[in-house]
Amino acid sequence: MNNSIGEYLRLKLRSRNISNKEAGASIGLSESAFEKVLMQDDIYASRLVKLSELLKENLLEYYYKIEPIKSLILVEKNEHKSALRNLSDKIELQKQVIDSKEELLMTQRKYILELETRLKK
Repeated sequence: MNNSIGEYLRLKLRSRNISNKEAGASIGLSESAFEKVLMQDDIYASRLVKLSELLKENLLEYYYKIEPIKSLILVEKNEHKSALRNLSDKIELQKQVIDSKEELLMTQRKYILELETRLKK
């Protein structure tokens, strides 16, 4: 990761034209105290959450590209894909079962009609 979280945050704020004074106020800091926060390599998660609300953007995504979080997210994503494939396969099997049952019902109705017709004769 080239940028520190502070630099990443600074870029996000500038892209939305949010001043350091406004950002600092959102986390209970003065403008000068907030500028010091932007110089840090680590920022409290609670502050990132509040700043995410201000930006209406998930600032924690910054960490998604850093190991081991990147690998953990990839594993979780692959597990979700696998589970989704599994569920899709089960749905397809259930559709096939329903189709075969509907076909059986149609055949049974046909025979019932045929038998009713024979009984009336």
